[in-house]
Amino acid sequence: MPLTKQVNEDDNTRWKDFQKGNDRLFDYFFDKYYQGLCVYAYKILNSHDKAEDVVQEFFVKIWDKRESLMISSSVKSYFIRSVHNICLDHIARQDSRDSYKSYQLTHTSIQDLVDYPLLDFELEQLLNKTIDSLPDKIKETFILSRIDGLTYPQIAEQQGISVKTVEYRIGKALLILRTELSDYLPAALLFYLFR
Repeated sequence: MPLTKQVNEDDNTRWKDFQKGNDRLFDYFFDKYYQGLCVYAYKILNSHDKAEDVVQEFFVKIWDKRESLMISSSVKSYFIRSVHNICLDHIARQDSRDSYKSYQLTHTSIQDLVDYPLLDFELEQLLNKTIDSLPDKIKETFILSRIDGLTYPQIAEQQGISVKTVEYRIGKALLILRTELSDYLPAALLFYLFR
């Protein structure tokens, strides 16, 4: 069985347990989907604040209506579709100059939404694959900085290179990541994830 299908089935089982009163599973859904839903909402609304407001509004709704919400599709596709619709509601309240964007979003297919990777296992796999594809020296420097948390001078000392070389390698890694992941993450969020 493909991993995606297995995870979707597991989440649907967890959802049913959540509906039956296992309130701790709310934290599971929040932790797994919040960041990715914010990325998705940001791509629609082009505002970090509005995106976070929309996703928080969504999680409040699922908490309030958890006992009556029936999810017939996967939890992930339900979450994406719900956030998508809340974004459309926000756009509809804006000036008429946004009407074309609203039209485009209204005509996005369900499959486009389901295929959108969230910052859960799918995007994590994509990030890891992209980082693994970096040239060796750039990858090593990037991991020391963004994953291990070393400062540029610490990396320079450890690798026997100048701070300027560290800066170049990190800049090059971010450029490659921005290019490879541009369809999934706005540059501002990519910077936030790897600052």
